[in-house]
Parts: sequence; structure tokens; C-alpha cells
Amino acid sequence: MSTKPTRTTHELPGLAELLAPTAEFYLDLHRHPELSGAEARTAARFAQRLDADGFRVLRGIGGHGVAAELRNGEGPAVLLRAELDALPVAEATGAPYASTATATGPDGRPVPVMHACGHDAHLACVAAAGRWLAARRDRWRGTLLLLGQPAEETLGGARAMLEDGLYDRVTPPDEVLAQHTAPFPAGMVAHAEGLVLAGSRTLSVAFEGDGGHAATAHLAADP
Repeated sequence: MSTKPTRTTHELPGLAELLAPTAEFYLDLHRHPELSGAEARTAARFAQRLDADGFRVLRGIGGHGVAAELRNGEGPAVLLRAELDALPVAEATGAPYASTATATGPDGRPVPVMHACGHDAHLACVAAAGRWLAARRDRWRGTLLLLGQPAEETLGGARAMLEDGLYDRVTPPDEVLAQHTAPFPAGMVAHAEGLVLAGSRTLSVAFEGDGGHAATAHLAADP
């Protein structure tokens, strides 16, 4: 993996004006986190932002999933993915915008809720990228797709969106890009060719032998 400095705001006209509303959007999301499967407000705020920037926005895919599409002539379809949900974690950062939210957990008991995994930052950055590109359609060609995935932390949101016909509703992407926050110095970005911070492995182990009871352990196979 390599790191390369980004350009400064002086080299990207209009970026300074984009930073303030993006920061405000991030802070709003951070103050109002929602658990997996209950991301109604987060999804609505994300959808409203994309709708205002001229995207065709689809809501309620696989739960609270949001998909947005902006076609701009012939070219590749690129999907930028972010996540909607937060974690049942109490925030103890002391930040002035710290979450004080609580919600009902799976067992029916109240739990604290916090964006402890950066999903609020991911959503804000994807929305900012969408706004930047929507305002500069003379610089690119193709189809831009933005996605807010529900229930990432409980591992069911992506499958739910696909089973709900995500790629029947929007243009199937040629490339899917995601992101992750990391403790790099300000003004730097890490990137690499191929898969990064993603993977899936399943291991199955079968023990064969004679079952038994603890009272007659000598007649059983002890794995």
C-alpha cells in the first residue's frame, strides 16, 4: 500500500465551499446514530442530500437501503458504497458532538448507540463526492451510482439489497468502490491495486466418530 498527498483546496476550486456542508452533514449523522435495520433517519438524510444534487434516488431497498444514479453519457458505471448503521457502543470521546443516543437492542433492552466504525464519515464523503461530480459533468462520462447500505454491522444488508433487486433498479456497476477511515496524517490517502480491507472465507470442519456420554467416555470418540 502506498500513500500519496492529496491536492490542497487551493488547487481544487470549489472544494473549500464543499467542506463546510460536508462537515455539517457528518456531525448531524454522528449525533443521531441508528442501529442496524433501524436506519430510517440516516437513510432519509442521505437520500435528501442526493436528491437535491440531481440524482435519481431510490429508497427502501432491502430495508432502509438507498441507491442513487446519475447518468452522464456513454462510459463506465461506477458505484461508490457507504454504510448507514451504527454500533451499540457508548461514546466516551468527550467530543462536543458526541452521541448520547440510545435505542432498543435485539433483546429488548435499551443500549447506547454510536458511530464507532466511521460509517458517518463514509456517508458524508460519498455524498460530497456525489455533489462534486454532479456539479462537474463536463469533466467525466458514464454513470455514477451512490449507495447507502443498511445493516452492514450485522452482515445482512448487502444480501438484502441484492435480493430486493438492486441491480434491476439501477445500472449494474462495472466497478464498486468503498472506503475506510484510518489514522493517516491529514491530507494523505492510502490506496492499492486490487482488493483492500475486504475478504470472505468460510471454513467447515467435520468430526467423524462415535458419540457418547460423559459417563461412558471410553466408548466414544473424543474430538
